[in-house]
Amino acid sequence: MGRPERPVATANACLEELAQWLRAQRHAAGLTHRELAGRSAHAFSDTTFSRATTGTRIPRLPVVEAYARACGASVTHARRLWRAARYAEHRHRNPGARVPRPDRVYNKGELIHALQQLYYKAGAMPMDEMEHRAGDHGELPHSTVRRMLAGTSMFDLQQLYAFLHVCDVTGSAWEQWCQAWKRAKRRCEVLHAADRALRTRADGRPGPRDRARPAGAPRRSAGAPRAFPPVALAMPLFRSAPVPAAARPSPRPFAGST
Repeated sequence: MGRPERPVATANACLEELAQWLRAQRHAAGLTHRELAGRSAHAFSDTTFSRATTGTRIPRLPVVEAYARACGASVTHARRLWRAARYAEHRHRNPGARVPRPDRVYNKGELIHALQQLYYKAGAMPMDEMEHRAGDHGELPHSTVRRMLAGTSMFDLQQLYAFLHVCDVTGSAWEQWCQAWKRAKRRCEVLHAADRALRTRADGRPGPRDRARPAGAPRRSAGAPRAFPPVALAMPLFRSAPVPAAARPSPRPFAGST
């Protein structure tokens, strides 16, 4: 079986669990690292398989999956251990990271933030790897994932399905994420409709009050004061009869005039 393996030395408890589990699967199968490489059709070398269980760094997901598959072990369980190790490393580097809660998502910003956390909880695999695992028909372009992680774009529903599939989200959690997306989408539509109504009034196009104007009446231009109907005066104005010139008083001379 070759030289004895060194103890796994890592501060990441989840990574240690992954390394120990891989070693146990190889010992149970009675294989060497070279035989593992042969069973994997030499997709990875025996050195790569050997380094995957040292604990010095987290191996890539395809290496872990090929290791488990060559040993006849559960690939799903190996993937779960790999995700846990990656997320533990992320939380060590980002102490404020939290497990995403789709039931607390109500708008676009909250959805993007929650999906970002889900990405890291699922192992934060390379984006081109995510695109490959989603399918060969562009269900989840890596550029779309990059924009979502940057906070500048939101998935459509089909892209969300592909993202959840790659992140191994199943069961009731799947439905919670779909409902979160629908709430955020509905909120975006409400805000867009309100903004469009405001811009419509600012452009001078007919608003709710202007639609009731009489047919043929001129449309009020933007910024022009609103025309109000004339208001009847409380007391009517009239002119008195003219006064004869003989009855008019003569003007008084100024004081001191001669």
